[in-house]
Amino acid sequence: MKNRHTASLIVTVALLALAALACAPAEEAPEPVDLEAPLAGLAEGWNTITPGGSTTCSDGSPFRFFVRKADPTQLVFYLQGGGGCWTAETCDPQGRPTYTMTAIEEMRSPSGTEPEEGAAHGIAAFNHPENPFADHSFVFVPYCTGDVHIGDRDTVYEVPATEEAPARQVTIHHRGYTNGRAALDWTYEHFLGPETVFITGSSAGSIPSPVYARHFAENYPDARVTALGDGAGGYRNLSDGRPHESWGTLAALSHFENMNEVDTDNFSFEALYIQAAKAHPEAMFTRYDTAEDDVQIQFLEIAGTDVSGGLQPLLDANEADIDAALEGQDNYRSYIAAGELHTIMLRPQFYTYESDGVKIRDWVASLAAGEAVDDVHCGDCTGSPEPEAMEGSEATGP
Repeated sequence: MKNRHTASLIVTVALLALAALACAPAEEAPEPVDLEAPLAGLAEGWNTITPGGSTTCSDGSPFRFFVRKADPTQLVFYLQGGGGCWTAETCDPQGRPTYTMTAIEEMRSPSGTEPEEGAAHGIAAFNHPENPFADHSFVFVPYCTGDVHIGDRDTVYEVPATEEAPARQVTIHHRGYTNGRAALDWTYEHFLGPETVFITGSSAGSIPSPVYARHFAENYPDARVTALGDGAGGYRNLSDGRPHESWGTLAALSHFENMNEVDTDNFSFEALYIQAAKAHPEAMFTRYDTAEDDVQIQFLEIAGTDVSGGLQPLLDANEADIDAALEGQDNYRSYIAAGELHTIMLRPQFYTYESDGVKIRDWVASLAAGEAVDDVHCGDCTGSPEPEAMEGSEATGP
């Protein structure tokens, strides 16, 4: 009897539980996020955003950035180049400054496949039939602080007297990281759920691309994040001149967990890639360079680096350092083409250059699609990266 009573009680409790579940309101599915709504106020083409606040260019003039609305799930974040400075000689606006001091006032893209004067080309040629980013939204971050987008301090430089002028002080606002983070904050507020984020930058904008990729990997953990640095892979031992100290870079980046492994004595631009790739093995980090990039050689000479053997040995040594530090990981690749042309991403040559049988356009398109790519290195690095049929044509670019 006792067993029969217990069994009956269990059945009754089970039925009551089922009844309660049946009467409980169904859990509502979360409402889909309207990805277009935050972008509704943007016009077609390029929009100018002036964030204000603590953002500034090196000379105190306003910082601004540009946004192009397209597919809200596919985003390109581009960091502009424009030199750099870290000494009185290179920073003095009245001397021979080696950097861009003010932000560009407008952003222009060509209307078709041909380059237009004053307009960005390459991946910004949105009507080009081979552009892998034609339908992507873009955030374009101008450069005007002399600190490769990773500075966060005002530095006073002592300019020595000359026959024409007495000694004086020059204050440079190295606030590139402040400006970049303002662009990041705006991006987070307006792009709510990108599926892919492609971070790239040319020349001075190449160097910080892994830093900004870290931000995106942390803020959009479900997105596929890829970084490509364009035209700055040969700056070996440039940090011996300690530009990072003039810019306040280590303090600015100290919020990243593993950046405490980098100090003022072992800082290098390669360390930015190494630490980012270690922190985010799910993201892809890449670089593009030409073997004898004339602008990189120029800046290395300014910094006092011996370039008598050319740029290629420095490029190869830097790549070897990164590969060794990331041994066992599979999230770093490089592409080295022949020639001396500086940068590729905003040039018409983006659609023509190739190395070891691989077009740079196709390599980048594969990266953008999340496909596997191999390292590419020119065989005869003294030759031309143009296909033979095009070698006689004139190459133009910004």
